[in-house]
Amino acid sequence: MKDKKLQVFVSSTYIDLKEERQAAVEAILSAGHIPAGMELFSAGDESQMTVIKRWIDESDVYLLILGGRYGSVEPTSGKSYTHLEYEYAIEQGKPLFAVVINQPALDQKVKANGMTVIEQDSPHLLKEFKSQVLSNLVKFFDDKKDIKLAVHETLSEFNYRKELTGWVRGDNAVNTGLLAEEIARLTKENSDLRIELSKSRGASEALYSGLTYEELKSILSKKKFIYDGNTITFFTYIVEFGSHFMLYTTSNNPEAIRELLKLGLIVRMNTGYLCFTEVGRSFYLRTTIQENK
Repeated sequence: MKDKKLQVFVSSTYIDLKEERQAAVEAILSAGHIPAGMELFSAGDESQMTVIKRWIDESDVYLLILGGRYGSVEPTSGKSYTHLEYEYAIEQGKPLFAVVINQPALDQKVKANGMTVIEQDSPHLLKEFKSQVLSNLVKFFDDKKDIKLAVHETLSEFNYRKELTGWVRGDNAVNTGLLAEEIARLTKENSDLRIELSKSRGASEALYSGLTYEELKSILSKKKFIYDGNTITFFTYIVEFGSHFMLYTTSNNPEAIRELLKLGLIVRMNTGYLCFTEVGRSFYLRTTIQENK
C-alpha cells in the first residue's frame, strides 16, 4: 500500500484560490501522491472539456476546492467549468472530496483582496453548486493549514481502497517498479537540492544555462504572454505552476512551452509529458527560497 501513488485531479476557480490550490498540491506531493491540475490550460472551448475529461478519467481521485466564486461559464451548458468537472467526476464514479471555505474566512479574503474573490455575476448558480457539493464528502477550511490537513487525512483513507489502482495502471503493462524508483529518486533529489540551495545562498552564484539566477529571472520577467485572459510573465508562470513540472505534466500553452524548452528549463518526454530539466528544477527551487524571503 505504501508504494501506491494516487493521481489526484485538483479542481478550483483560478483567481481567488491560487494559494489554496498551491497548498493542496504541496500536500498531495508531500503525501507521496501526484497532483493533476488543469490551471495550465486555458478554459474556453469544447476541446478544453475533452482534455479535462480525459485527465479526470486517468486520475484516481477528484479534489474540489470551493471558495466564493462560481468560475468561468461554459456557454452551451450555462454551468461553470469547475461545476462541469465536478459533475463529470460524479458521473464517472470517481472517489471525490471537497474542501469548502468557511464564511468567516471568506469574509477575511474579501477584506484583504476585495470583491474579486466572491461571485457577483451568478450568485444563485454558486448557491446551487455549493448545495450539490455539500451533499457529498466535504471538509471546511479557514486557511491553508486546514487544506493540507484535509488532503493528508483523506488521501490516507483513500490509499487503502483496493479499487484505486494508482497513477501507473497495471492494465497498461507499465513497469510500476521503475516508475516508483524514479519518483523516489526525484523526491530525494529535490530534497537534496533544497538543502544545497539553502546552504549556498551566501556562497558563489549558481548558473542556470550559463546565466545567474538574477539574469535568468530578468529575462523571464520581461517576456510576457496571455494566460486565461490575463497578461503574465514567464517568471510568474514558473513561480505559480512550477510544482506541476516537478513530476510530469502537460499543457496546451504552446507559447509558454516553446519558451521554456528554448531556455532549457523543461523537456518533453517520449510519452509527451513535460517535466523540469535539472536546470529547471534547480531554478524553480531557487525561486521558492528567493521569492518567499
